[in-house]
Amino acid sequence: CEAFRNLAEKAATNEVIAALINATRDKDSHVRWNACEALGKLGEKALTNEVVAALLNAMRDEDSYVRMRACEAFRNLAEKAATNEVIAALINATRDKDSHVRWNACEALGKLG
Repeated sequence: CEAFRNLAEKAATNEVIAALINATRDKDSHVRWNACEALGKLGEKALTNEVVAALLNAMRDEDSYVRMRACEAFRNLAEKAATNEVIAALINATRDKDSHVRWNACEALGKLG
């Protein structure tokens, strides 16, 4: 997954996007957070309903680092991801028990305008 993350925008094929979406549900939290980070770096081409749903699901992950990376992904996708559901999830994340999640949620909300 780290390799996907590093290739990011150059690798934004349907196959890579599908693999990253699947990786957001992996049993290994390191795989999940790398997948979230990579999805956030893929840019507008990767912004599908499935990607948004995977990132929203990741925002409810048991691992705070995964939640933080999902917030970062929405921050990187900024206005293009600004749906009511995403905004509500980010607002909810501002009350997360982990300060890094809260900070990244606030940053993402700031980027959404």
